[in-house]
Amino acid sequence: MSAHAKILCLAGMRKADSTSEYTFESILRRLETKQLGRNIIWLDECTSTNDVARNLASQNAPHGSLIISTTQTRGQGRHGRHWISPRGGVWMTLILRLLPPVLIESIPLIGALAVATSIHDYLQIDGRVRWPNDVVVEGSKVAGLIAEGRQQGNSQEYVLLGLGINANFESCELQHVDADATTLKDLNRGPVDTAKLICNVLLELEELLSLAESDSNQLPELLRKRDFSIGRSVRVIINDRPIVGVFADYESFDAAIVESEGKRMIVPAASAILVEYPD
Repeated sequence: MSAHAKILCLAGMRKADSTSEYTFESILRRLETKQLGRNIIWLDECTSTNDVARNLASQNAPHGSLIISTTQTRGQGRHGRHWISPRGGVWMTLILRLLPPVLIESIPLIGALAVATSIHDYLQIDGRVRWPNDVVVEGSKVAGLIAEGRQQGNSQEYVLLGLGINANFESCELQHVDADATTLKDLNRGPVDTAKLICNVLLELEELLSLAESDSNQLPELLRKRDFSIGRSVRVIINDRPIVGVFADYESFDAAIVESEGKRMIVPAASAILVEYPD
């Protein structure tokens, strides 16, 4: 076990079961990051890991703190949408502090790139980033990310990055909510090592964040290698107004360029209430 890793169990929460504790120990043994995941809060069940992270962040939990729960009773997607979180999935939130302002709005897409790259490198499954915050395999969603932040004065106090990965359960458990969703277990034709996947995602994310601070020009190239959206038909709703066209490119890590009715429109991810890919 790393001397730099801390384990916390929260009062009032159910402690992780023996299976989860084994996975937990596996994470600590394999963790290669310098900061992300070095302070871990492990739960068997909670409303959502973002709820727990928000409370801990307000109590000055350090940068890189990781909240993991075996299940969530009220998992969150973008704009308050419900996220099904059965056992076997990866449900976690990172507390990020001291981020450069230019990176804050880009965090969901950078996180999606970290997940897609990890799925590809570890499982040889063609994970792709679908703007604004999903990871898909052949068009079926396998992971989603959500970010929220709190400002203090003119500076960002913290950003919470929530990650949900459909890992070791059957995709039929999601069919009544999202018929286009799938799981890594189904794609891999067998269970995956979630501890290894989590450690890979954390390391990839840490490296991408470091790269973004030192040389952000490399990120668009990395994103396009793992992209799903470019060239596809897209429908985006902003302020109850639909924009229908073709996803042309990324204007930045927090905005897309959509060609619609002969015009190139810049669409900020934060303004997109609903994003659909009809094809």
